[in-house]
Amino acid sequence: MLIFCFQLLLLALVSRAQDEKKDIPDFDCPERNGFFPDPEQCDLYYECIDGFPEARLCPDGLLFESGNPNQEKCDYPFNVECDDREFVQEPKEGIDPKCYRENGFFNHEDPAECGKFYNCVYGKPHLLPCAHSLIFDEAQGTCVRVNQGSIYAKKCEVDNTPKGIDGFFCPEGQVLGPHGIKLAHPSFPHPTSCQKFITCYFGKDIKELGCMKGQVFDHESTVCKIPEEGPKDCRCWYECLSDSNCPNDCRSDCTCPSE
Repeated sequence: MLIFCFQLLLLALVSRAQDEKKDIPDFDCPERNGFFPDPEQCDLYYECIDGFPEARLCPDGLLFESGNPNQEKCDYPFNVECDDREFVQEPKEGIDPKCYRENGFFNHEDPAECGKFYNCVYGKPHLLPCAHSLIFDEAQGTCVRVNQGSIYAKKCEVDNTPKGIDGFFCPEGQVLGPHGIKLAHPSFPHPTSCQKFITCYFGKDIKELGCMKGQVFDHESTVCKIPEEGPKDCRCWYECLSDSNCPNDCRSDCTCPSE
């Protein structure tokens, strides 16, 4: 009976040893301690402690940066050189369809939209815009000029048709301000409103902006003012003068329709 119990104990120890061996990855640590890349999978790496490896996986969408064995670092693909490590983990399931991976910077789903992109964090997309005239390049993970885009950057047709607001279009050529200085973002009176005004960013990107209620835009100083201190043609934009001949229906410049 004693021999039988000893045999059972021996079998249990052998089985446990085999299970522990299965838990140890088939990886030879280059050094006794440090973080080292898997030879085939770019988001898989190993932490070696006293020569024993423990497999670790980067968050989905990130890759292991193998430049410094003393540093445990997962980074975006455009910052990592994988070389021969050509495999990665399968994408996480159940994340937003706008995210190819759980983490990363990805193209907008509209094929005609090149100036917006998504920053995906744990599978949740955050829509971000590029600055005017720039396009998003997924390979570089940032917005670039069209001529700086990689072969993987989206190609969108550029609509060069001038855009206007209530019949106003940004003037061609330079717009000079005080002392003859070129204005990068000149502002102009709105064609139909004293409270609103129009700004042409970089001389082309037209935007409609407005003053606070009770104020009018002074195009000479390019600031918002109270009507009494603003342009003469906007002094009665909100209400007619008390001594007006037409206190209920005067024009914005305080004249009467019959005049």
